Amino acid sequence: MTSTTTVTAQRQQRPLLRTRFWMHWSAPAIMLIPTVAVLVSLSLFPMFYSLWLSFNEWNLGDRTATWRFVGLKNFITIFTTDPFFWPSVRVSVTFTGVTVAVQVLLGLGIALLFSEEFRGRGLLRTLIVLPLMISPVVAGLIWRFMYNTDLGMVNYLLYLMGFDKVDWLGRQISAMPAVMLADIWQWTPFVALILMAAIQALPDEPFEAALIDGANRWQMFRYLTLPMIRPALMVAILIRTMDSFKIFDLIYVLTLGGPGVSTQVLGLYTYKWGFKFFQMGYASALSYLMIFMMVVFANIIVFFMRRRVD
Repeated sequence: MTSTTTVTAQRQQRPLLRTRFWMHWSAPAIMLIPTVAVLVSLSLFPMFYSLWLSFNEWNLGDRTATWRFVGLKNFITIFTTDPFFWPSVRVSVTFTGVTVAVQVLLGLGIALLFSEEFRGRGLLRTLIVLPLMISPVVAGLIWRFMYNTDLGMVNYLLYLMGFDKVDWLGRQISAMPAVMLADIWQWTPFVALILMAAIQALPDEPFEAALIDGANRWQMFRYLTLPMIRPALMVAILIRTMDSFKIFDLIYVLTLGGPGVSTQVLGLYTYKWGFKFFQMGYASALSYLMIFMMVVFANIIVFFMRRRVD
């Protein structure tokens, strides 16, 4: 009799358990479906749309023009007959390499400085982070005014020191360093914040043991601090490399890629083909080549990061 009652009770509980299971898993999933569908459509549709467009020719400036499938013609043209593609790649690689290297060195120095206790550290930390709060377009306008030949602050300071005025953005020899300086000023605090967080999270015991053993500051930095913050350092390098390689807004505001093509990065070159010459298929092919290059660079960095950590 008891066993029969138990079986009956279990059978009665099964619908209740199914209902609870559905409420716990199925209901949240169903409610998330609209959001997931919107996010997927906003990300996947433009990706596949532009990928298919890269195999076609389409002049957006001609209202009567339609898509014409050309296969790999756009990619072949880029690698064989385009005279400005490889110079743009060279400018992008140079810009990325120099700015990321300087940002990492300065960011590491700032992080080490602010890891020490001193008076006014909180105020200085706030002031250093301020460039991150500024839009790249606004930062470009600020530096453009500062680089102005006649009214800019940079030339005014040079005048006070007895030097002649310099057309910073109008000369090929000075345009790229000027753009690099603006990017370094804005994004060095980003690297510093990542490394400051990594340094502050380090345990105290290894440093106390090294201090007892007679290690100096350089030895503790080289053999303790640097190896332990290497993962955070590699993450900062990875993020800044990908962001710098696809830079567009700062250079667009400062130089428009000039003088000549001395500051024409690949992102700006792609923009010109898409929204100046209205060749959308060719611009899509350029954009996917840029994505491929960024993926290659990112995998190289991740490979060395894993190798160092292991």
